[in-house]
Amino acid sequence: MKLTDHIFLVGSGRLGFSMSDELDCHVYIVTDGEEAVLIDAGGGRDIDRILQEIERDGIPLDSIRHLWLTHAHADHAGGAAALSNVLGIGVFASDIAARYVADGDETAISLDRARQAGGYPADYVFAACPVSGFLQSGERRTIGSMEIEVIDSPGHCGGHLSFLLYRPGGTDLFTGDALFWGGEILLQDIWDCTPGESCRSVERLAATRPDGLYPAHGAFARDRGWVHGESALSLVRQLLPPKQFAH
Repeated sequence: MKLTDHIFLVGSGRLGFSMSDELDCHVYIVTDGEEAVLIDAGGGRDIDRILQEIERDGIPLDSIRHLWLTHAHADHAGGAAALSNVLGIGVFASDIAARYVADGDETAISLDRARQAGGYPADYVFAACPVSGFLQSGERRTIGSMEIEVIDSPGHCGGHLSFLLYRPGGTDLFTGDALFWGGEILLQDIWDCTPGESCRSVERLAATRPDGLYPAHGAFARDRGWVHGESALSLVRQLLPPKQFAH
């Protein structure tokens, strides 16, 4: 699904638009028309539907250079092994998330807790995936003629990253599970979720004042994306956590 000249939504599950498997987060492609990068990989149970969306949008598979992960939770990284294998591309993440993904460490990504809560079926298995390199906060990487800045945004979990796209005419922010439309965040009873870090991440993300806001679930904003960061920040300034994501 084409969202802008440079952004396509090629996967989305039950917490989005039901384009692909129900366990999938939003899976985005960013492209300048010549080179492309995938942002997040979904849960991995049915990557064919994601590949079909890519082809339907007319994006050549050989133009996709990398897969970037916002974090290691299964709905974001479970499809990394299969997609990287089919597309022949490298997977990149923070050093923390990279370790969990490469090891297939289901306890570190709290998949055991998520199964107990009914978020995943009992037979779901997270596929370990080799990682090609680390993404570090503050660095900028090129996608053809455009740049993406890596932003450290933990709190929802450890090793969480967000990505700020600098494209002709403005910026777009991909926030994973760190910030949602309406200024919401997602705090969970898992070992590496920390409300204080989540609030600090809101401050960093709001400071970018993006034109577009593209979270990993729910609605997105193609314009005035900064409004949602400001909404979350207004509560942080009162020493309160932002509203919880209504999933």
